[in-house]
Amino acid sequence: MRIRSDSLAFRVILYSSLWAIVAIVLLGWLLIGLYRNDSARGFATLQEAQLFNLVGAVSVNDAGELQGTPNLGNTAFLQPLSGWYWRVAPVEGISGGALVSPSLGSEEIDRPPLSELPYDQQFSRHWIGPGPGGGQIRALETEIDLGDGRIARFQVVGNQTEFETTVQDFARQVGLMLLALGIGMVLINAGILLAGLRPLDHARQALAAIRNGDAASLEGDFPSEIQPLVNEMNALIDNNRRIVERARTQVGNLAHSLKTPLSVLVNEAGSKSGPSAAIVEEQTRAMDYQIQHYLKRARIAAQRESIIFRTDVRPVAEKLVSVMRKLNRDKELDFSMSAQKLVFSGEKEDLEEILGNLLENAGKWARRRISLAIEPFPGENERRWIRLTVEDDGPGIASEMRDEALKRGKRLDETVPGTGLGLAIVAETASAYGGGVELGESATGGLKVEITLPAAGH
Repeated sequence: MRIRSDSLAFRVILYSSLWAIVAIVLLGWLLIGLYRNDSARGFATLQEAQLFNLVGAVSVNDAGELQGTPNLGNTAFLQPLSGWYWRVAPVEGISGGALVSPSLGSEEIDRPPLSELPYDQQFSRHWIGPGPGGGQIRALETEIDLGDGRIARFQVVGNQTEFETTVQDFARQVGLMLLALGIGMVLINAGILLAGLRPLDHARQALAAIRNGDAASLEGDFPSEIQPLVNEMNALIDNNRRIVERARTQVGNLAHSLKTPLSVLVNEAGSKSGPSAAIVEEQTRAMDYQIQHYLKRARIAAQRESIIFRTDVRPVAEKLVSVMRKLNRDKELDFSMSAQKLVFSGEKEDLEEILGNLLENAGKWARRRISLAIEPFPGENERRWIRLTVEDDGPGIASEMRDEALKRGKRLDETVPGTGLGLAIVAETASAYGGGVELGESATGGLKVEITLPAAGH
């Protein structure tokens, strides 16, 4: 099934895919946010537990100095500049220096002033900033009275860069999984929609088969949602066929009913002498021509957009070429057709009349060579056309006389037998089908006639 940008399938797949993408992006954002918040809470809880252990492991000895060997259960506190540190510093009533983790060594932990970040109600505070070894750290700090007014500052520092890296790794993994899920959802969704819309494509193909003359009605099994439409289309096709057939019958009846009175008038005028009889005969023949002419135009106009009349071009062209070769044995007639199958959107008799007149006209004027080429011709609004090109090596028609050659009743040369109506009939018939005629000069200097006729289908 071919998907076009203006098709229903494309729109449904596009909108459903966009919704799936938005939903997956929101899901990813939610999952990563939940993971980050949960990890941050776990990080903060871990630091609080480490700070509690640190406070419990440090005391003041008899000399008034800090003492203790804290073990916070993480070997990273033993690795230099690992991003995990602890520090206990005297604040008031304590002599001596501070206790620090092996990972911190002689480095200092930058801490914001209390004026910018005061302690909270639990007399603790935390911040995120640059660490001694580079990268980001998360520090938790509190001040504790160890007894007798001896106050110490306790600090526990965790590696914020490591935390961010963990969150980014999780986000990357979630992104890859959701990307695979999204691609799978879009493909599966497209497959399901195309499978569900396949009956519509089947209906389109059935309509194309009718338009190309390969079928007379919509046939096949269709879903219950489409079957009423199929039934209405078949009813419309049958009704169109009945209307066309009734119109053809009425046209035939009219022509037949007028034929006899006109023949009587012609015969009666022919049996009389004098200018009045000649005028009656002339006008009666003109009346017969006008009736036939307009009846034919009405018939073509009625079936021009019909889906009933379809004619395969190749058999008609091959038959007429064969006849012309027998009638013009002294001339070469080349025939070429670029497509295996071209279908004319009209009646066989009209195509025979057009091709017959073109080849007959070329046979009268050609010296030694005639060529007929038939090819598909693209038109506007995706309408397909057929182009017939007939060329000869005769004297041709001067450019200023070509418009006159297409007018009925205009003969440019009386030395060649015939009525001189061939090109005019071709032009009228092609125009009735919405096509056209162009006269030009062939490569050999003769006449080149190009006819465009509607092809079956759009």
